[in-house]
Amino acid sequence: MSVKKAIIILVILAAAGGGFVYFALAKKPAAIYTTQAVTRGKIVQTVSETGTVKSANETKLGFLNTGKIDKINFRIGNSVKKQDILAELDYSGLLTRAREAQANLDVARENLNKLLAGATPEEIAVARAGVDQAKTSYEAAQNELERTRDMVTENTLQAQKNLDDLLNNDPGSITTYEQSVISAQTSLNNAKATYQRSIDNYKAAALATIEDKLAVNNTALDTIDRTVKDEDAEDMISVKNTVYLTNTNIAYGEAKDLLTAAKISLAAAKADNNDNTVVAAAEAGLTALNKTFSALQLCFSALEASITSSVFSQADLDALKSGISSQQTLAAAAITALQTAKQNLDSAILSYDTNVSASEESLSVAEAAYDNAVRNAKNTLSSAKYSGNQQITLAESKVNAGREALAVAEAQLKKITAPANKYDISLTEARLRQAQAALDDTNKQIDNSKIISPIDGLVTKIDYEVGEQAMSGSPVIYLLGEDKFDIEVLISEADISKIKTGNKAEITLDAYGEDRKFFGQIEFIEPAETVIQDVIYYKIDIGFDAGEDDIKSGMTANVVITAAEKENALLMPSRSIVDKNGDGKFARILVGNEAQEKKVTTGLRGDEGLVEILSGVNEGELVITYIEEN
Repeated sequence: MSVKKAIIILVILAAAGGGFVYFALAKKPAAIYTTQAVTRGKIVQTVSETGTVKSANETKLGFLNTGKIDKINFRIGNSVKKQDILAELDYSGLLTRAREAQANLDVARENLNKLLAGATPEEIAVARAGVDQAKTSYEAAQNELERTRDMVTENTLQAQKNLDDLLNNDPGSITTYEQSVISAQTSLNNAKATYQRSIDNYKAAALATIEDKLAVNNTALDTIDRTVKDEDAEDMISVKNTVYLTNTNIAYGEAKDLLTAAKISLAAAKADNNDNTVVAAAEAGLTALNKTFSALQLCFSALEASITSSVFSQADLDALKSGISSQQTLAAAAITALQTAKQNLDSAILSYDTNVSASEESLSVAEAAYDNAVRNAKNTLSSAKYSGNQQITLAESKVNAGREALAVAEAQLKKITAPANKYDISLTEARLRQAQAALDDTNKQIDNSKIISPIDGLVTKIDYEVGEQAMSGSPVIYLLGEDKFDIEVLISEADISKIKTGNKAEITLDAYGEDRKFFGQIEFIEPAETVIQDVIYYKIDIGFDAGEDDIKSGMTANVVITAAEKENALLMPSRSIVDKNGDGKFARILVGNEAQEKKVTTGLRGDEGLVEILSGVNEGELVITYIEEN
């Protein structure tokens, strides 16, 4: 092999080795999970603290009930004997309840005795009388039901007939409401016919008058035109005041236009013969005549302001004046005649409208009365049916009630004449026991309202006075008795909510080592806090169980208090739970080779890092306790 070829081979091998190292380093191994299975078992929550053994000669006594103190029978320094009543709450209400409970017990006992003895002849006679009375009431209810059905049927049929009479239009059974409608309709038809004839007559007269008076109007305008255009008088008219002639010509032109409009309006009125168009034609004619009359007046004034000449004599001027004056008279008469014709037509139309409207109103009133009568008849029929059904239902309910009352009375008679059965006896005996239990409970409450000395001793302290409110469990009286030891322990505010009176405790004393165990329980939790170097604690007393000797005051005690415990709880390590603020708590679960999060609800937090799971995971699932990232 040549040196050159060897070098090439070495280069290739070096490159391949470098690539292997690169890819080997570039590949990131998967994370390594440490897991633990979710299991079921017992979970215990304990509180561990150190305390000091002290003499328990002083016994704290309180009421088991809460209430107002009524009596304190001893003073500080007094000696007391075991079973002495030291203090009492106001239990007058309990005494009343006790008397009531005793009375209930007596009633229950007498009921049992009565049940065992059976019914008396007098009770049997009363029961038989009850059966007879129930039977009579039942039969009376049946008879009442039949009468009610007959009455309801009759009322319904009559209401139906009244409605049919209104709706059937039968001439043989016409009602007053129908007759009123017929009469009102006839009156309306007559009014329309009568007053329409009057309108038609006055319309015809008005059209004739309009046509005639427009001819008068036309003649008057022709007269004005001839007068102002007279060749002989052309330069003489209105010489004294030319305004009259100017105004005459203007008025003449306007009157000519109004006459044309009036003729058009007249033609339209003749074409459709409508009330409104005839009235409009009359108004147009009056407007044209009034304007023509004004033009005649101006023309006459122009003639008054005229002068004469050799070709236009005074006689010629007087003749023109006479012609205009005659047309004024005819125009005034035409205006009056046309006004009269229009007024007559307006009056006829008004009379038609007034009388027809009154007749229509009368018809509307009659129709409304008829409709109201039909509506009332329908309502009466519906009411008769509804009320009838209610009456029948009520009567049937009385029959049913009577039947049931008879059955009850017969059953009661059968019951009291039959011997007592074992079930009734058992029930009555149970009620007797229930009454006895109620009495016992009340008496127990009375006992709990008293403080009874458990030992012989001396009263050393009294925390309350008569009339004050004492809470259940709060020390009221302190006694100094025979030698007895307990442990005083300070519990931090973080743990005080976990414990309560009666919790068991396991105790070791430094004097005897950890191998010797003592046992006791919490006897008292002081409600007031104790502050030590700005840290809040609560003082508790743990009493030793009976039979413990060799204990001295001042010994250091290590106590483990069992605050809570549960059997068969679903358990997992608390370090597997992640608390996401605002979103809740999540457990990391290993599914295959993948970590998943499940939302969980936790319960009791116990010792050894365990926590109870209420929901979210199942027994056997693997929760991740540690993740090793590579």
